[in-house]
Amino acid sequence: MRKLFLGMAAVLAASTTALAADLPVARPMPAALPVPVIFSWTGCYIGVQGGGNWGRSEHIARSGPNPSMSMTGDFALSGGIAGGTIGCNFQTSNFVIGIEDDFSWTNKKGSVLNLPPFATTTTTSTREKWIDTLRLRFGYVPWDTVLVYGTAGVAFAGTTVTDSGPAFGSVSDSKSRTGWTAGAGAEWAAWTGASWALTFKLEYLHAEFDIKQYFVPPVAILGTTIISRDVKLRDDMVRIGMNLKFNWGGPIVANY
Repeated sequence: MRKLFLGMAAVLAASTTALAADLPVARPMPAALPVPVIFSWTGCYIGVQGGGNWGRSEHIARSGPNPSMSMTGDFALSGGIAGGTIGCNFQTSNFVIGIEDDFSWTNKKGSVLNLPPFATTTTTSTREKWIDTLRLRFGYVPWDTVLVYGTAGVAFAGTTVTDSGPAFGSVSDSKSRTGWTAGAGAEWAAWTGASWALTFKLEYLHAEFDIKQYFVPPVAILGTTIISRDVKLRDDMVRIGMNLKFNWGGPIVANY
């Protein structure tokens, strides 16, 4: 009987070994695919910008014998512009909303001889010394590091109006102006890191300022009267800029 049991055990062991050899070998689980990290425009930034500033001005008499007549006609202004920028963005999906303020020095100016019946020996000029714009930005992200946007808001400018003539020299009056501005631009994140990013932008802005009166009351000097006038002013600005963005919002992680 004992020999019978031993024989059966040997047969069973051999069968088990053969069955195990026929079973498929389990393959190791594949390593997880790396999850790409997508740049986010959420966060605040500081930067610098500069470019060209062009515009138009016109002086319209408000005192003297010819009120409401144009003293100068519409004449051109031009100059450079450079300054600093600060702002914040918030991104949701492919859309970005932000707020931005920039303050810039500019030497935009232009001058023209007065038209008759005004003194045609008098040169009249308009100069813009600084400009500040506070704007909302509404953007779309076609690629994670590229932002295209429209922008609109309020504009402020420091201006000086000057009359110059051989009989009296020069007389100036300076005033701050308020108006609106709107434009569009594109921004590219050229370098991105864990905590900050470096971006470059190209931007166009148009600004229209309120009509302001200068030389109120009229100025009498050396037998000449510098009459009061309304002065129109508008700007067209093309600027390039560089911003240092702080990645407070963190990256966006793609889901699969």
